[in-house]
Amino acid sequence: MTAEKAARSWVEESALRAAGAAAIPMPVPGAHTALTSAIEAYMIFHVAGIYGEKLTLGEALGLIPTLGAGIVARKAASTIVGETVGHIPFAGWLLKGAASGGTAFAMGVAAVSYFEKKYPAREAVPFDTVSIKDWVKAALAHLGFKSK
Repeated sequence: MTAEKAARSWVEESALRAAGAAAIPMPVPGAHTALTSAIEAYMIFHVAGIYGEKLTLGEALGLIPTLGAGIVARKAASTIVGETVGHIPFAGWLLKGAASGGTAFAMGVAAVSYFEKKYPAREAVPFDTVSIKDWVKAALAHLGFKSK
């Protein structure tokens, strides 16, 4: 399987994770942004792995804003939507989930494009995946959120 096809599949799955995570009502301001950032970093980490690159947690988190100003603008819009209408039961939660899922998808497509330009037509490289639970815990700690 080509790396591009495998990476796009991973991006679609990760966008659904981000949408689902953002749609969960959380009373802590900024918690959704931190959680979806961790999921996006997890996605970028695995997209890089599919292309044969090994990134650290910090490098994966660092790629989020560097994937393009348009993505950063969409991330900001998604955060604003989440923090304003995200508290409205059902409709707000769905809108917040859709905004986060769309942003994660756009970021994933940008990541695939970045690695595809770097490694054109490469075959997918087998690599060890990281548990999303462990990844999110580590990423949240890296972002300054302490677990109890």
